[in-house]
Amino acid sequence: MSSQVVDTTVPTVLALEGSAVAADWGSTALLRDLLGHPSWLEGVQDEVAEIWFGAHERNPSSVIWAGVTRPVRDVDAIEDPTFLVKFIAVAAPLSVQVHPDDATAAAGFAAEEAAAARGATDDRRFADASGKPELLRAITPMRVLCGLRSAGASRDLLARIAGIGLELPLSLLAQGDANLGTVISVALRSPQAQVDAWLAALEEGASVTVRAVERDPHAVDAATARMARLILDLGARHPGDAGVLVALLLEDRDLSPGESIYVAPGVPHAYLSGLGVEVMASSDNVLRGGMTSKLVDVDAFLEVLDASVGGGIRVGTLSQRVTDGPGWRRLLTPSEAFVIDEAMVDGALRVERTGTGPAIVLCLGGELTVLAADGSEAMLERGAAVLLNRGLEPVEVRGSGELLHVRAGQSHVPPAPAA
Repeated sequence: MSSQVVDTTVPTVLALEGSAVAADWGSTALLRDLLGHPSWLEGVQDEVAEIWFGAHERNPSSVIWAGVTRPVRDVDAIEDPTFLVKFIAVAAPLSVQVHPDDATAAAGFAAEEAAAARGATDDRRFADASGKPELLRAITPMRVLCGLRSAGASRDLLARIAGIGLELPLSLLAQGDANLGTVISVALRSPQAQVDAWLAALEEGASVTVRAVERDPHAVDAATARMARLILDLGARHPGDAGVLVALLLEDRDLSPGESIYVAPGVPHAYLSGLGVEVMASSDNVLRGGMTSKLVDVDAFLEVLDASVGGGIRVGTLSQRVTDGPGWRRLLTPSEAFVIDEAMVDGALRVERTGTGPAIVLCLGGELTVLAADGSEAMLERGAAVLLNRGLEPVEVRGSGELLHVRAGQSHVPPAPAA
């Protein structure tokens, strides 16, 4: 880490400038609807898929301090957050993917570091030594594939579309939920000619189904019609891709604005459309099974895969009256990597500092001012964020709007420095 700044009297509230990340599935238009035209988005040529707020070495965001913009990682007096907050703008389906847990990530990262030291040049599977639990909160309506549907439900649904030509997958699904891992392994490891045949049977059946619905909207049930359209869409985007077969086994969910879903390590998922905010451990570990131009590693995907039914947890909330005071709601997840609270502000709201590490406050709507006892403050409009530097003194939010307050969970809070 460099030492551009040595002054230890860092203000509590620091404006945070996000880092834009482009991808072929992204949508700059979706983000501009949220963010307007911030200067740091100008000149981006590709479709912006994500805006990162955090200190990950791949795309660190920057703090604005004394009129100077500096990457968070380059300011020695600021502790790096151990979590990431991202806007994600999905205009086309993401890859079918899983994330590793901490133990798998640490082992994989160490092995690849050792291989790199020996001169190996293979693409990295593990970008970081930590796992990647993740929460997705919808800002606009979002469509996501997340967690495995039961074997019986998938068999019935696929059989209504293509009873002929899918004999092996359907027979494997008929053996029950305990066989879902085998079904996925067979789909991803079969010869290309076999994958092509299965996809052709599905697309032919889906075309027949869609034409029937166009003639008579009540010709088939809504779930079958939705599956048929998904088959045609994914097939057109990713011809011959075995990952499409896996995607069709996932729960197809709609998230309304404000709804959240928690994705534990190992849970297969692929986001299809919409704008949301993600909170995760500060890790870029993604193991892909298909539907992407990036690295696909079937062995790593299957090794990490949680092939049990379900897995994507719709997140509830709990009103906070002790920890963070009235007005806050805690997003309930099983992860110890981060803690997320949300609130609607109309006037003034106190933000308690219950941990010693840094926090991020993200504005999801309205106009807010964040103020601290040391006199530091920052204005927030929709899509803007501030970093709250480490400390226990509460801060105050004034104005009218909606916000998220994110900080590290207990398992990721580093010890306080010695006095």
